[in-house]
Amino acid sequence: MEDYVRGAFWGAAVGDALGGPLEYMSGEEIRARYGRVTEMLGGGWLELQPGEYTDDTQMMLMVAEGILSNPAYPVEEIGNRFLRWYYRGPKDIGKTTARSFENYLRCRNWQEAARITARSLNKLDSNGGLMRTLPVTFAYWHNLPNMAYWSKEIAGMTHFSQEGAACCIFYNYLVGVAVQNKSSKRELFTRALEFTDKQCHQLNVNPANFFWYVVRAVQPGAAEIIPQGKALDTLGAALQCFLNTDDFAEAVVSVINRGGDADTAGNITGGLAGAYYGYKAIPTRWIDALQDKERLARVADAFGEIFNAHRQGQQPG
Repeated sequence: MEDYVRGAFWGAAVGDALGGPLEYMSGEEIRARYGRVTEMLGGGWLELQPGEYTDDTQMMLMVAEGILSNPAYPVEEIGNRFLRWYYRGPKDIGKTTARSFENYLRCRNWQEAARITARSLNKLDSNGGLMRTLPVTFAYWHNLPNMAYWSKEIAGMTHFSQEGAACCIFYNYLVGVAVQNKSSKRELFTRALEFTDKQCHQLNVNPANFFWYVVRAVQPGAAEIIPQGKALDTLGAALQCFLNTDDFAEAVVSVINRGGDADTAGNITGGLAGAYYGYKAIPTRWIDALQDKERLARVADAFGEIFNAHRQGQQPG
């Protein structure tokens, strides 16, 4: 199983780095400038180096490291890492996330900071929580209600959103079953939908649009979804590209070439496809081109060990 856990982490980072230079471009602009992107380009509005991932993967790694430091109550450790990163002046940080950091520094409560941000920006469906919660899957898989709870809570540190919380719960569960079960992808989708429905009831999460949106997104002949920064459209695009392709590379290439919020869509699709196909399925040339691999490797290996230990009823060494 460790190969598939590693695949999830490395797949997310690879998808992010591939999509980063295409962020905010339309599919038509991508085709006109590059044809079909299949390599690590670099550039884009952030002037990325080839293989450089964005704030999406950076925040995912901070979540992972915070959980490793205190799995019983990771919010404080994660928050401390967020703020240290924020003070260093990262190249890119989402507007909602930055506003929530500022609000936290005033009120010193993460959930309240996110609520203040949601009211001030009138923005309730950003994908900033979804892009970073993948580590929750492997840390809490041995206790699925706990996994759902921390999916919601960690996303809710900056993004107060019923739709976003449902997306995170669904995604985390789908990644977990993708690691363990290589049967029909549509069967895995159905299981994740049923799990999300149950956990939303238990956690008092009441999304108005989540269930009909994702079901409609995966119907045969459904319109192609362009990820535009919302949790729903990012997840919808990722699901379409995962379900309608047959290998890791094609899933990620398909989603990043849609444009829009291509780095986050690449991150989400790469995490899911990596969990299903495994680390060995990720093209070596993409792994070789990726920057800051040592930190990513440490985190991926640690969570692979935790996941296996939980499955075997052991404590990780």
